[in-house]
Amino acid sequence: MKKFLFAILFAVSLFGYNIKEFVTCKDVQDLTPINKTDTFTTKDKKVFAFAYFTDIKKNSLIDFVWEKKVDGKWKLYADIQLPIFAGVRWRTYSNITIRPFFKGEWRVSLVDGNTTIDTKEFKIIEDANSSN
Repeated sequence: MKKFLFAILFAVSLFGYNIKEFVTCKDVQDLTPINKTDTFTTKDKKVFAFAYFTDIKKNSLIDFVWEKKVDGKWKLYADIQLPIFAGVRWRTYSNITIRPFFKGEWRVSLVDGNTTIDTKEFKIIEDANSSN
């Protein structure tokens, strides 16, 4: 428990905020993640990465870095930079549109400057009901 509390305090002092939640999901409505999951199908329209920050000390820019595993190596797909603003809380998200050829292993990382704050891995699989 002490290590966990230290890690939280360290993150606030290092980055000037806490991360309350970072998840992948099928939608975001009213700045709330809907259908949290780490498995998506080719029939799903999008993959959302949702981040909830608290105790933000100063305005900052955060990157959502999307990568796909190709031949055993992570390849950059997109790097989306979004602002977070000083205050009690800030919620934001990024998304990618799923294409039929996106099947495989993916990850999305929250990056502050050159430091990766958190990473969520997910997969996109063929929809069981799709006809080939």
